[in-house]
Amino acid sequence: MQRIFAVLKQAFRQSLVILGLVSLMSVSCLLIFATQPSLAASKAMMQQETMTQGTPEDVSAREQAYEEQVQAAENPEKVYEENVKGTAQGEGIVQKAVEGAKEAVSKATGND
Repeated sequence: MQRIFAVLKQAFRQSLVILGLVSLMSVSCLLIFATQPSLAASKAMMQQETMTQGTPEDVSAREQAYEEQVQAAENPEKVYEENVKGTAQGEGIVQKAVEGAKEAVSKATGND
């Protein structure tokens, strides 16, 4: 009879210890996730402060970039055509580099 009570007592203690550890882990997880939004807010505030502060050249450059984006949004076909032209020029550069590499390989191997 005493052996049964001893086993039950030990099981009860183990369950209390496990319950306590699980509760501590859950509370610690809640505290970890609670600090992240506050850090994000402080970083956003710092970015806003650095953007508002600055030289007049920085402010004018930002305004000019904004105006360029507004104009690009009004005429997206023109922006697309400029991008296609830039891509075509880039392909020509790559082709020239490949041809130059082929010539260098042929000179190095003596197949000139």
